[in-house]
Amino acid sequence: YNVYTSNRVNDFFHYHTKSAVNTSNEKMATRNISRIHVINLTEGLGDEIRKLLTKLKLDIEVKEISLLKSTDPTFDMVILRKLTSAALKEINAEEIEFLISHCPNIIEILSMDNNEIKWAQCTSAGVDRMFNSLASLKMKSDFIMTRTTGTERGQMMAEYVIGHILFRERRLDIVLEQQKQASYDRTSLAQYRMLSELSVGILGIGSLGLEVARVCKAMNMTVWAGIRDERFVSGETLFSHVDHLRPMSKLNEMLQECDYLVCILPSTPETTRLLSGDVLEPCKAKKTVLINTGRGTLIDDDSLINAVRQGWLGGAVLDVFNTEPLPKDSQLWTLPGVTITPHVSCLSKNNALMVAKSYVDNLVRYLKGDQLLNEVDFSKGY
Repeated sequence: YNVYTSNRVNDFFHYHTKSAVNTSNEKMATRNISRIHVINLTEGLGDEIRKLLTKLKLDIEVKEISLLKSTDPTFDMVILRKLTSAALKEINAEEIEFLISHCPNIIEILSMDNNEIKWAQCTSAGVDRMFNSLASLKMKSDFIMTRTTGTERGQMMAEYVIGHILFRERRLDIVLEQQKQASYDRTSLAQYRMLSELSVGILGIGSLGLEVARVCKAMNMTVWAGIRDERFVSGETLFSHVDHLRPMSKLNEMLQECDYLVCILPSTPETTRLLSGDVLEPCKAKKTVLINTGRGTLIDDDSLINAVRQGWLGGAVLDVFNTEPLPKDSQLWTLPGVTITPHVSCLSKNNALMVAKSYVDNLVRYLKGDQLLNEVDFSKGY
């Protein structure tokens, strides 16, 4: 599936590149952009955007400020790094109209009384920080916000999910331990369940979730999905590669059928603590393994720890947390059956190119006056 998906992404971008080059000047002139600002934590992002603009024959200046140069080595500060007042003055922040950056910097610019931002794209898929700061933002009525997501990130998410499922089912933890001890023993490895025997449930059936569903189905897994009741009632019940669909009011019916529960939900008032308390008790039927790559706010730590200790969950794979980085004294680090990863499910060495492609594709759409992809709906919170 890697080759197929990769070709599909490249063909999609090539189509828009070719289309943009051959588009008449009149159509491309629907909107004009002379300069874009890149405030980034992604090495090489500005250069990749410039290359794509050159390929498209678009004469747009890329003004870049990198947040990578710092004497502070801690990753938590990198995640939340903001611009200094001197940096804001240096780049004439009040002149920024078109911006690509991570959420904290977009929030900074939008908090300025004299900001002129028309469109900003976040370099991540999650924009929950925006909604935590809405009261302080000075957004124009026609302001547009977009996220960076799509097929390539969906593929990375799917690879993360499948990789961890295979690691557990093949008991590679035991294999690694036995190798350290030079132990040639197959006794503990004879209970492998083929993926075709497994059911996976997905919460968050957007672009990322649909790609996870596609890949799981390609592995002959039975795929379940849960969606909001209003979405279910509206008749939006046909999703590619999903075998069984349940509204959230009947989530328990899905939980008791799934060997793995993959959560890719954004952080909104509706999803916060959605799985807290005894919600996961139906999982005890199959000792479901929870894989959370969406947001840590989906379940509080105490509820998660309790679900594992009570035997409702057979374990968990956690890439997101209520507090990031995960505190060193968190019980999750040593909880049996729990795997911790540092929010990396959608990171790769080609991250800059992927983000640049997503942005420039939307830039072409903006210039043509077309609907942008992955536009944030401020009424829904994502």
